[in-house]
Amino acid sequence: MQEALDYQTVKTRNGQVGYCKTGNGQPLILIVGYSGTLYHWNRHFIDELSQNFTVYLVDNRKIGLSESKNEYSMQGMAQDVIDFIDELAIIKPILFGWSMGGIITQSILKLRPNIASGVVLLATVPHHNYTSPEFIQLLMNSEHLPANEFRLQLYAMFFSAKPSENLKELITGAAAEITDYHYRFNFEAKELQDYSVATWVGSDAATLSNVTLPTLILKARNDLVVSSDAAQFFATYIPFSKLIEYPAGGHFFLHQNPQEVARDVGNFFNSYQS
Repeated sequence: MQEALDYQTVKTRNGQVGYCKTGNGQPLILIVGYSGTLYHWNRHFIDELSQNFTVYLVDNRKIGLSESKNEYSMQGMAQDVIDFIDELAIIKPILFGWSMGGIITQSILKLRPNIASGVVLLATVPHHNYTSPEFIQLLMNSEHLPANEFRLQLYAMFFSAKPSENLKELITGAAAEITDYHYRFNFEAKELQDYSVATWVGSDAATLSNVTLPTLILKARNDLVVSSDAAQFFATYIPFSKLIEYPAGGHFFLHQNPQEVARDVGNFFNSYQS
């Protein structure tokens, strides 16, 4: 990345959204997952994407400077992104949802089916029942573990690897440089995300069959956070979809294959334009 990204805010109808913008081309909105900040996006991935897309990185509510009076739910978090798109008059963006960001993306499509031109679902689920029981148990026990121990176990699950301090470095060492950005996951954001995931109704086969947008589904075979059946469920019921499996990397395989993932996204949507 040649220059640091500028962290900006935009007022929306019910709050504001903190975000960064880079690149040129078709608009693409990156929606991060559970506990994520903009630092979770790999800079090499962003660099590669920005060659073909105008990339928007958005903070979920209660992360960074994002705040909203929309409903306290997954649907409300989806509405936050819709409000962002409307306020900036972004025309037919591609929605790229990673993990919980993929849940937000599905909720956006329920609320506004025609808002996007395409979808990327990376390491996500059609219902929280597809989430690993071990991962859920870890989150439930988080208040009873020393902070560093919880963090070690969390990143071990994210990368499908043995607990190690080096795992976090895979993220921080490749994080984008963002001007005046120093935000972290906080207790208020955790409460919102825990509640929103737990009360989300999910997407059944009938709902997914109504998604008529080109949809790229990305997964790693050794993901310890979500069931391997989740991606197959999407691929079975979303009509215009393609599933790409990566051999390793876990739930955070994006960080081990940043440029490859970006190229797969570009190639997939280029095939629909040609």
